[in-house]
Amino acid sequence: MRLRLDRRRFLALGACLGLVGCGGGETTPAPTIIVDGSSTVFRISKAAQEAFADVDPDVTVVVDNHGTGGGFGRYLQGEVDIVDASRDAKADEKERAWAQGIEWTRLLVGYDGITIAVNPKNDFAREISVEQLQKLWGEGSTATTWKDLDPSWPDRKIVLYSPDNDSGTFEFFVEAILGKGKHPREGVQQSSDDNILVNGVAGDPDGIGYFGYAYYQANKERLRAVALRASADAPAVPPSPETIADKSYAPLSRPLYLFVKNSAARRPEVAKFLNFYLDEISTLAVKGGYDPPTPEDVQAGKAALAGIAAAAKADSPEPAAKAPATP
Repeated sequence: MRLRLDRRRFLALGACLGLVGCGGGETTPAPTIIVDGSSTVFRISKAAQEAFADVDPDVTVVVDNHGTGGGFGRYLQGEVDIVDASRDAKADEKERAWAQGIEWTRLLVGYDGITIAVNPKNDFAREISVEQLQKLWGEGSTATTWKDLDPSWPDRKIVLYSPDNDSGTFEFFVEAILGKGKHPREGVQQSSDDNILVNGVAGDPDGIGYFGYAYYQANKERLRAVALRASADAPAVPPSPETIADKSYAPLSRPLYLFVKNSAARRPEVAKFLNFYLDEISTLAVKGGYDPPTPEDVQAGKAALAGIAAAAKADSPEPAAKAPATP
């Protein structure tokens, strides 16, 4: 899959080629950090990229969003340094990394609540239960109208919108709602682009879809969030920064991660970027539209990075002492 270069990297590359072409000799390329993965975490990493450019303009940070699964795929092929992940690593991803001798460190960078959204013209589906979501999204489902979910709702066809199969949001939703190892129904409008899903629901009076809370928050004038019941007798809880933080928005509250290769984290520019990321994460997460990690989360991340740096220093041979100058 073709990598999209951001404008700064393109200009830096052009400058290097220009120097060589004009007889300037070889030049040292600017340090580059490649980040790819979740479209959810993308919003935080994009904010980090933009803020870090003011701190160290000599380092090029490229941030892309091919989904958590796509990010891990490129990561395991040696194409990226950091994966944005809206779910934890899967067992097979861990096994493939281990088989290749790849060691990584997981950093928690925020909290999200996958938001169930409908068109604002929908004035009846104010809340929905996990049981109703199972009936609607489950493999082999025969529910095709709103009335199939609730007899008091209209007998109109439902149109479903979902992230694609490479998305961590898709995988988290399927496991949290349908169960581990389960599969969703056919006939769902899927996209890797959350904005396409937002536009689909916003333009369809009978549409229903799900995506990260930040995408709902950024488009709340065009969407209506549906409160979620964890069980038939549980209270209906709307998604919000407060209900996501206290995890009462269940079972769709989730942590957001970075997975960084330890070998990459030993590079000075990557270490500087990651420490900046954690130092500024309270601001970056909120700018991205999510709840920031707790102080304990941040401290654990910083300790992990310090451990990588300490191990790298211990593994590096001491520089040879210079012989004293001959008088």
